[in-house]
Amino acid sequence: MQFFKTHWNKILILTLSITIIFFAFSYVLDIKGKELVDKSFNQSVVVFGSAKALNAVISLAQGTELDLPFFTVAIGEVLDPVNDLIEQFSLVMLASMVSLGIQKIMMNFVTADIYNYILLFSVIILNLWMFFRFTKDERFRTLFFKITVILIFLRFAVPLIGLANDFVYNNFVKQEYNIQELNQDIVKVKEDVNEVTKNTIENKEDSSFFTKITEKFDSSYYDKKIEEYKKAVDNSSDYIVALIIAFVFQTILLPIIFLFILYHFVRGIFNLGK
Repeated sequence: MQFFKTHWNKILILTLSITIIFFAFSYVLDIKGKELVDKSFNQSVVVFGSAKALNAVISLAQGTELDLPFFTVAIGEVLDPVNDLIEQFSLVMLASMVSLGIQKIMMNFVTADIYNYILLFSVIILNLWMFFRFTKDERFRTLFFKITVILIFLRFAVPLIGLANDFVYNNFVKQEYNIQELNQDIVKVKEDVNEVTKNTIENKEDSSFFTKITEKFDSSYYDKKIEEYKKAVDNSSDYIVALIIAFVFQTILLPIIFLFILYHFVRGIFNLGK
């Protein structure tokens, strides 16, 4: 009983160490964390592909010109603002995919067998060092303790990023900015723009000479086509901005917060005892 009273702190650290090693080698958090990061990465690739497809369709439409005597109506002018926003969105998506790719690499690193064995070795040495001391070992013991704590933090913090991202997205972001639904909206805009362009080209090819002459002097025909394009891209800017908000928050802001916490954690650990 006296032993427990004297060494309760060491016994507590030993118990925590056993728990840490158990969870490190059980991969309970890792499997789910990897699944979520992979899911987010694949989702970002799909959305990026949809955005580039819309960009291609709009670029094709921008090449469509309607010739009115003494005046050329460029459909591209109607679609320029949307296309510019898509190009900016593509940069955001690239940054998101890079962030998720780095998370995947970090996940593979901290869940690798070699990392777990290094962690196991460090924890065993740390616990042995609590019960068996050496002459003038205070400095090295403290340094070893700090390094071991950082290894433990990274081992569990990196998988938890994926879990935290999924929790925050499903509970606070998804209701307002549902990535899957917004991606479907982008695909629908792409199909609508493509349909208008396709019909415009086909009408030009199939129209008789007389019809072409009539349309050439009919301003209502041009107004109709412009309205068709405006209707096709209606709300597309809202969809793109919503996707930017969702991906910046989920794949950029939260990892930056994690790096901020990691920096101050490591700094705090190495400032202990100073």
